[in-house]
Amino acid sequence: MCGTSSRVQSCRVPLRSSFVMNRTLVILIALTYAPSVTAFEEPASWQYVRDVVPLTAKYCLPCHQGEDAQGGISVRQFRTAADFPAKRDSAEKILKAIQSGLMPPDDEPQPTSLERKRWANWIENELYDLDCDEAPDPGRVTIRRLNRVEYNNTIRDLLALPSSFSPADAFPSDDVGEGFDNIGDVLSLPPLLLEKYMDAAELIADKAIVVRNAETAQRQVREGTKITSKGGVKFRRGVFAFISQGVVRASFAFPRSGRYLIRVSAAGDQAGDEKAKMKWTLGGRELGVIDVPNNRDNPRVFEREIQARKGRQILEVEFVNDYYVRNKADRNLYVERLEAVGPMDVKMSEMPESHRRVVSRTPRSNSEWLLAATDNLRPIMQRAFRRPLNDAEIAPHAKLVLLAQERGETFEQGMRVALSSVLVSPQFLFRIERDPNPEDASSSHAVSDYELASRLSYFLWSSMPDDTLFKLAKQEKLHEEDVLVEQVKRMLKDQKSRAMIENFGGQWLNLRNLEETTRDPEKFRVFDASLRRAMIQETILFMEEIMRKDRPIVELLTGQYSYVNGDLAELYGIEGVSGSRFRRVTFDNLPRFGVLTQASILTITSTPTRTSPVMRGKWIMQNILGEPPPDPPADVPDLEETKKASPSATLREQLEIHRKDATCAVCHRKMDQLGFGFENFDAIGRWRVRDGGVSIDASGVLPGGAKFSGPEQLVQVLMNSKDNFTRVMAEKMLTYALGRGLKYYDRCAVDDISSATIKGEYRFSELVAAIVLSDPFRKRRGDGGKP
Repeated sequence: MCGTSSRVQSCRVPLRSSFVMNRTLVILIALTYAPSVTAFEEPASWQYVRDVVPLTAKYCLPCHQGEDAQGGISVRQFRTAADFPAKRDSAEKILKAIQSGLMPPDDEPQPTSLERKRWANWIENELYDLDCDEAPDPGRVTIRRLNRVEYNNTIRDLLALPSSFSPADAFPSDDVGEGFDNIGDVLSLPPLLLEKYMDAAELIADKAIVVRNAETAQRQVREGTKITSKGGVKFRRGVFAFISQGVVRASFAFPRSGRYLIRVSAAGDQAGDEKAKMKWTLGGRELGVIDVPNNRDNPRVFEREIQARKGRQILEVEFVNDYYVRNKADRNLYVERLEAVGPMDVKMSEMPESHRRVVSRTPRSNSEWLLAATDNLRPIMQRAFRRPLNDAEIAPHAKLVLLAQERGETFEQGMRVALSSVLVSPQFLFRIERDPNPEDASSSHAVSDYELASRLSYFLWSSMPDDTLFKLAKQEKLHEEDVLVEQVKRMLKDQKSRAMIENFGGQWLNLRNLEETTRDPEKFRVFDASLRRAMIQETILFMEEIMRKDRPIVELLTGQYSYVNGDLAELYGIEGVSGSRFRRVTFDNLPRFGVLTQASILTITSTPTRTSPVMRGKWIMQNILGEPPPDPPADVPDLEETKKASPSATLREQLEIHRKDATCAVCHRKMDQLGFGFENFDAIGRWRVRDGGVSIDASGVLPGGAKFSGPEQLVQVLMNSKDNFTRVMAEKMLTYALGRGLKYYDRCAVDDISSATIKGEYRFSELVAAIVLSDPFRKRRGDGGKP
């Protein structure tokens, strides 16, 4: 696989002349190259010597051997057929280079289409020697911790708390593997996160469970202008001073009949042989007469529990024993504030949903506390742990309420402690799946219906199963194929499925990178936080329409419609749209197609100062074509150095110079061409025809000869491989659904998923259903040290 270097040029003449020799000489060269191969090996090895080694020797060997092998890939490591599966990573890179036409380079001798196909097919068969008709390996998923999104959503659905309450936002960021943050192998549990779990559990329990006492009951306060007075009363510095007999009154609303606390904050001046006396009356009913001690500088709160009728009633406080001796004694009353607290006997139906889910029963005596706690915890723990539980699993958590009893606290306070313990249990924090033979890698089995319910709900909702899934799991019906397909359709229609678009789509398309993206404020003055949010929202709404309306997934590349608000409409040059509300628009007369020409993608694939064909091409190769290029060698100069060396050159010319390095040319010959197709869009997605006074050249030629000019033609070229795009989508979504990277033995499943999606006219629901029905999704096996 020669590149363009002087060393490569020197190998051409003898190499070309050698292959005009007869077939016998070719075989001799091949046997010299692979000395360990003999005529007595199995047919696969002989086919390797006969059909593959000559191609490798002719097109790859001169540049891919020894310590300085280009791209770090030496073909000499593949001396026998058995070396290919043994050195899978390198072999897969070679296979992709052959299939995509990246190798050999354009200026080197090229294999015929038949040779290329035979070459790739042999490697593919050797790497993926799988019998898809037999029971394939379903793989296994590492025990998975809930990531931050899943934690917030699970708390929301478990306890019916508002979605705005997001305790996991204070957690450390989740690690990312295989492009997603729900991969079991990277979701570790550092000590800091464990502390955060403890803090969050207490916060959630306090918010979910209402402790019924005067501090938490509804409190109506009347002071200042909300109090009226009559008689010898003066209002001074926030206090009503009774200098002689008089009355203050205030109106209170009692939402229902029940127990209330009536409070008066008062003080007195003592004179004579009596303390100041205060009579209070509610709705004409006298509540009593109270002696108010001499404590003018430290008012005291007087409290009376009453049974009040529903409705609005007047509370009156009267000074009834005025006493005055001129220049000697003066008895006075001072009232600062009136209050009504309650109702204190709150009915269960009046409690928030979160409270009713955890505290459905209250004990009538201290001896019933443990039994009531057990009854309360059983349903909430089964939902939190996402499976049935026995009494022995509930007992340790229920016994914690007795600690509150010993401390003189209320039953609700004890339930808060018990709920906190549930929320820090590994059974809640991790999605645990059980194997009957955990050490036997050859033993596969179907996951239980409850485990399948969790796989399904966290795939589509990033949250716990709902009552319907739990019911089907209990009935042992969820594993039935028609039931699964029915649930997929139901769940995709639910609003909670937006989480799939935000989490799968947002990470697959790298939308999260946009949150940290900046732009040169002088060159891109319109780029601000508001526009950045609008860019993200457009792509999410676009993908959501494809999901909700069950449109073909290929519209992710071709759809000439989207959602814009005023900011995006101005950016795109669309008239008649203003304000913050998003509206559906069509691009019939604009060169915009699918996600590739949306401002979000065009912005994250640019630098702060300019567009980047390299970044855009790499993004397409990685996310659309499934051909992620390798990281560049450390000693390769970056484009800025090329720019300094040739400051007057256009960006296209600078990249041409950059590609003269044979090591760079391997990847850039396809990557740059793809990026050039979108050069009409600037670094924030605006359409342009010139750049710095130079006309934009958005044409390109891909390996294999496909030509295009501009984004529309490039999209059409990509659509010519829509089945390959479907396969890439299947691989990406299956990875997200399983929470693990795909292995070679997943190839059968990916084949089936892709075929089912294509057969189903590329519909979004067909892709999702095929994933859910696949063996890797519905089964697992033991470990046994096998990846």
